Order: sequence, then C-alpha cells, then structure tokens
Amino acid sequence: MKVKLHYAWVILFITFLSLLAVQGVRLSFGAFVEPWEKDFSMNRGTVSLISTLSFIVYGLSQPMIGKLVDRFGARLILSASTFLVAISILLTAFVHHPWQLFILYGVLVSIGVGGASNVAAAVVVTNWFNEKRGLALGIVEAGFGAGQMLLVPGSLMLIQWIDWKWTVVILGSFLMVIVFPIVLLLLHNY
Repeated sequence: MKVKLHYAWVILFITFLSLLAVQGVRLSFGAFVEPWEKDFSMNRGTVSLISTLSFIVYGLSQPMIGKLVDRFGARLILSASTFLVAISILLTAFVHHPWQLFILYGVLVSIGVGGASNVAAAVVVTNWFNEKRGLALGIVEAGFGAGQMLLVPGSLMLIQWIDWKWTVVILGSFLMVIVFPIVLLLLHNY
C-alpha cells in the first residue's frame, strides 16, 4: 500500500527549515560578542546595545510584518526576509566600524528575522493545515530551538577554527545558497 505525502508536510518542512536557519543565525549573536569586542575595540555594553537595538527592531517589526504577510503572502515575506538576513550577515564580514554593525545587525538583520518569524510561519501553517494544526505549529516553533541548538555551537566552533568574518560568510552563504532558493521555489501560500 502506497502512502501519499500531502504537500502540506513539505510546506511544513520548508517553514521549519527557514525558521531554523534564520532564527539560528540571529540567536548566534552571543558567539560574536568577544570577537567584535576585540576587533572593534568595543566594550561589552556597546555590543549589548547592538543586541538591544536588534530586539527592539524585531519587536516593532512584527505588526508591520503581519500586515505585509496579509497583503503579499507568506511566501514572498519569508523569501525576502531570508534573503535580507543572508545579505546583511554576509556584509558584516566587511565592516570596519561599530556603527556599521548597528545598521547591519541591529536594524537590517532584525527586520529580516522579523519577517522569518512565527508571524509568517503561523499563517503558512493555518493556511495548509486544518487537521493536525497544533502539531504543525509545534513543529514550526521547534525550528527556533533547533536553530539555536545547531547554529550557536556551530558558529562558536567556526569562530575558533577560522574566524568570525569567515563564519558570517558561511552563515550568510548557507542562507543565500541553500535556504533562500528552497523557500522561494518550493513554498506556496496555499
């Protein structure tokens, strides 16, 4: 007997992957604190301000992201957000001054992370799942934890092996070359 996989499960996997990757990159911030302190002669308080700005921008972006998802669909918002995070993270490899980190990470990455959050993911799940909706939402939310579990230690390891600049290049490339095309090409609004 053949079991047919409903495309909703593919959509769920893609949404899970998007949140795992984007949120994992965001939650890897702590791995970069020491290298940024050293390379930019910043104190812990200044680096913490970047994180604070990031959380403020992320929080403020959520209602706007919700409105954009309603207008343009979750596929476009998740795709564009993944791309924005990828480009912004990649560009951090080329910064020379702390103010550039404030703009790239504190603002641009945070807007992208806001778009690749549970706001868009919840819309995707509710559009595709009438049955097992709670299970599907739980799996998507697990993407946050899985991203943190995989990408934070991975970032720490890469920073030790190479350096922080190559680490952000690898993270940004992962988002750009693998995650973004999968979301753009395979995710459907409904």
